[in-house]
Amino acid sequence: MGAQVLDWSRAQVALMRPSRSTRALEAIIRDLIETRDGATYFAERVWGISLRYELGENHPLVGCSVPDFELADGSRTGELLRKGKGLLLNFSVDASLEALAGRWNGRIFYVVGNAIDQLGLSTVLVRPDGIVACATESAPDKEKFARAAALWFGEI
Repeated sequence: MGAQVLDWSRAQVALMRPSRSTRALEAIIRDLIETRDGATYFAERVWGISLRYELGENHPLVGCSVPDFELADGSRTGELLRKGKGLLLNFSVDASLEALAGRWNGRIFYVVGNAIDQLGLSTVLVRPDGIVACATESAPDKEKFARAAALWFGEI
């Protein structure tokens, strides 16, 4: 991860050097950014949303930025993360998860209900920085969520 950031920074510095070569490269990059795929690529790199941290989980969303789910009440995950707490999104409406989240009261904000597009997920644990710590598409594994919560929010 650090090597990628360093390479990206080096490339930006290289482009700042005034020369015929860098002006030609700037023109190519400008053309690329004017395409949808090019703009998406650069936006993902600059904002870091395409980064995936290896957190030891096999779900593809774990280690990535949480999608900005629009919840049934109109709120969004991005807004909820502004509170500086983790999130436990319970789309499965499994009541036992509320007790699990309650163990980290004050550190995890518990949200139950549906989202406009849940992406097939039933439960998502999100760190305060917006990175997914645990996610399931089927019935939630409470032990797995408890381990992830203990790792990121402290032992209780």
